Amino acid sequence: VAAIGAYQEGVAKNVVNGKPVVAHIYEYTTQISVTPSNKIEGAERGIVPVQIIFCLKEKNQKKINSHRWFFNAFGPILQPNVCVLLDVGTMPGPSSIYHL
Repeated sequence: VAAIGAYQEGVAKNVVNGKPVVAHIYEYTTQISVTPSNKIEGAERGIVPVQIIFCLKEKNQKKINSHRWFFNAFGPILQPNVCVLLDVGTMPGPSSIYHL
């Protein structure tokens, strides 16, 4: 996420105005992709812009909690037509999501 510009290490604080932070939300629109060999590719390879919203929770409370967060907090605001939930480290094939 940092490689494509949607996250910056050291920016987030875990306490604000004396209150503990529950989560950090980063939003970024990017037009680059990182290949499995860590090569960065962009518009010259036909990469289209993608809006990324990254939510980093302070406490890991497992997958079900993360899904609940997404659907309860972001679903009503974003009103998506389709939601695709992937585990960290999952690398879908070039047309995997399309075929869902």
